[in-house]
Amino acid sequence: MDKATTLTVGLVGAGSISRAHMRGFVENPHVTDVHVADPSREAREKLAAEFGLVTRTEADYAKLLSDDSIDVIDICTPHHLHHPIALAAFKAGKHVITEKPIALSLKQADEMIAGAKRAKKGLFVALSQRMFPAHLKAKQIIDDGDIGKPFLGIVNVVGNEFEHMNAPNHWKGDLRQAGGGALIDTGYHAVYMLQHFLGPARAVTAMTKRLRVEPKNKGDDTSVLALELPDGAVGSIVVTYCATGDAWTETRQIIGPHGSLFITDNPEDEIPLIGCLEGETMPLKVHNPPNVHTYGVRRVLDHFIDCLIGDRRPQVTAEEARTALATVLAAYRSEKEGRRVEVSEISASE
Repeated sequence: MDKATTLTVGLVGAGSISRAHMRGFVENPHVTDVHVADPSREAREKLAAEFGLVTRTEADYAKLLSDDSIDVIDICTPHHLHHPIALAAFKAGKHVITEKPIALSLKQADEMIAGAKRAKKGLFVALSQRMFPAHLKAKQIIDDGDIGKPFLGIVNVVGNEFEHMNAPNHWKGDLRQAGGGALIDTGYHAVYMLQHFLGPARAVTAMTKRLRVEPKNKGDDTSVLALELPDGAVGSIVVTYCATGDAWTETRQIIGPHGSLFITDNPEDEIPLIGCLEGETMPLKVHNPPNVHTYGVRRVLDHFIDCLIGDRRPQVTAEEARTALATVLAAYRSEKEGRRVEVSEISASE
């Protein structure tokens, strides 16, 4: 990777997630300015008005690719645009940061990884939950063997994206633009975190259903996965976007023979990590930011920028993002074919 001390970022997409990215860039001393591209004049101008770090806006992201002053392209677009924008950015000699998921197919993911290698540029996928303080502490406890070798992992996401999912013209959950519904969106976080804790899934049995959302162009609004993990461990993931009467909650539980860990990230929760060790239940002290999801985005961007500045390999890799995508695609195939699917069945040629 190219060494530098300061970076100019080209941000493509001025939707809601771009604000979390902008807060990260504002706080990072190595980012000098940000150029924004979005076809919506209102969206890009609103972002520029909100953040003084934005020094230029364009309707067409190609204008950013042709600008030699821009070092990094940050992709905050609907999922189907991650692949073409990333490949164009590598061709233009830029590093790439992209929102999750890495792409819509393993073929696309592999082309992005190969494109980065050919260009000798970085490809960074914002797996932001890897940077949650409770997740970092939980991983340390697991690796230290304090709860023994985990045999069960449980992740539940109870969320409400019903309005966007139920709008036929909104990209959220659109099969073509998003590649699926709740599972490939927020459920993708659940997949990569469970695999980070327990290892990559070997097989998946899943139900990925559209239970309440009406438009037929939309994907799953509620999904339930059973995962076969390394060394005989098993996992379950439940995610819904239709909990219209509930507060958004995400919980994770890792169970081993000597104890368990319970993680929650409700903004109002003062105890994000609870351990049950040797029969005693206790809160485990970790930093608890008021909005851990925005915090995670900022911290993963800091990590990527530090890697570029210091010419280091990231701890959060594109290969990890690809592995998560393979598991998600196996789950969708399980629903479609009504059977257990080996993750290895998902071909990179598809």
